[in-house]
Amino acid sequence: MLKSRFFLPLFALLSAAACATAPRSNPAVTPEGIAAHVTELASDAYEGREPGTAGEAKTLAYIEAAYRRIGLLPVSGDTYRLAVPLLKSEVGAGRITAGSVTIESGETATVRAPMTETGATAKGDIVFVGYGIALPEEGRDDFGGLDLGGKIALVFAGLPDGNAEPSEAMRRQSLRTVKLENAARAGAAGAILIYDLAPGEDEWRRVRAFAGRAEVQIDAGTPVKTPLYALVGREAGSALARGLGVDLAMLKSEAAGAGFKPRTLGSGALAAENRVTRFTSYNLAGVLPGRKRPNEYVVYLAHWDHLGHCGTGIDTICNGAVDNASGVGGLVELAEAFAKGRRPERSLLFLATTAEESGLLGGKHFAVSGPIDPGRMVAAFGLDTIAANGPSEDVIVLGQGLTTLDARLADAAKAQGRRIKVMPDVQSFYARSDHFAFAEVGVPAVIATGIFSGSGFGDYMSNHYHQPSDAVTLPIDYRGAADDVNLLLAVGQGLANSREWPTWTKSSPYQRRP
Repeated sequence: MLKSRFFLPLFALLSAAACATAPRSNPAVTPEGIAAHVTELASDAYEGREPGTAGEAKTLAYIEAAYRRIGLLPVSGDTYRLAVPLLKSEVGAGRITAGSVTIESGETATVRAPMTETGATAKGDIVFVGYGIALPEEGRDDFGGLDLGGKIALVFAGLPDGNAEPSEAMRRQSLRTVKLENAARAGAAGAILIYDLAPGEDEWRRVRAFAGRAEVQIDAGTPVKTPLYALVGREAGSALARGLGVDLAMLKSEAAGAGFKPRTLGSGALAAENRVTRFTSYNLAGVLPGRKRPNEYVVYLAHWDHLGHCGTGIDTICNGAVDNASGVGGLVELAEAFAKGRRPERSLLFLATTAEESGLLGGKHFAVSGPIDPGRMVAAFGLDTIAANGPSEDVIVLGQGLTTLDARLADAAKAQGRRIKVMPDVQSFYARSDHFAFAEVGVPAVIATGIFSGSGFGDYMSNHYHQPSDAVTLPIDYRGAADDVNLLLAVGQGLANSREWPTWTKSSPYQRRP
């Protein structure tokens, strides 16, 4: 198996663009084409492409100009822009009390009020609910029919250790948002999520930074209901446990055991402050109409947004070169490749979404409230953090085994001299990009990428993901990105010229709505 690396000199990748791991037949998308878009969109002039800023205005103008040049048509009306109303909540002071121990928001803990509220408090019993899993169909319900009205749920992040590979439905239970939804459904007035991570660990720093950043949600008539919650690491979790007269390691062991039962540990309180603002951001949607069945759509999507000014050093701009200027570059090049070829029988929709970094919001808004009914969407393919680690024989499908798209992807990979590789440990990424919003409304949706091959992805995630160093100064090898986009081009060409409607497999929790 070819061992690809994330870092290669840029001059070497451009001069060797034709030298992939296996012969390629005149690829329609080139490494240089993707690189040009990344170089522009990830420059400091775009200030990290944060929604609601001047960086958004520049980003939208750039993508719109590309859509017009290519000849895409607006999906609705006379503009590519589709408004997404958003609400922003910025965290203020917060504190947690458990028995005799009080911890303020800071290096070891972050407390957040519900998004639409400027402040919130909760005071009452603290009830330990294990891993906060509510999946009785798989024999695990940590809430056990509890009524947590006026109480605070104490829950571990992630999933209990086990030898068996978790199902897709169980993987979803590891998400912070799902745990909070489960707690809110049980009536909890607040929740404390414990991450078994030390203060100095990079993963805890990422968790804390994410929890402390401005949160954004769709500003709909009925706001998303989330409880007042706190995220704490191992140090703060241990202190809170001691305040309740228990041991953190003992609680974790108890939560992982068969037949776990929730129990009350003692009394406590949560308090937090917010600053709330409202604004409008935009998705960009362009269409190449189909020759015969224009009301059936093959969807390609990439999020244009990133984190704006999120650094704390001399360089504060998080440019998001790989995440996700690379995906936008791939999206534009894909649209251009389709436009230069013979028009397929079905329509092709190219969607650049906003606020993915804030919870897949642009994708969710389009999937649920957009101008195209999901029932007319044939399939959706995400381009997010596409392979920047050079050519690879391996293609990993996020969503593998969930849809009948697997066969088309395998055929396209084989035509490139590549192969689909089974990699269960990365399937948790399936729910972390905009394509997932389409899966939730029943549209078969996947990501196909070579980015997980070799050691480059681990280095990127550890040292550059959501950091100012994810910039064009990284010596990115765009050949793997071009290979992946050409694979999606081939799959889309076949699908858009067929009458096939991909379906979900029986093992998938996502199905088309009646």
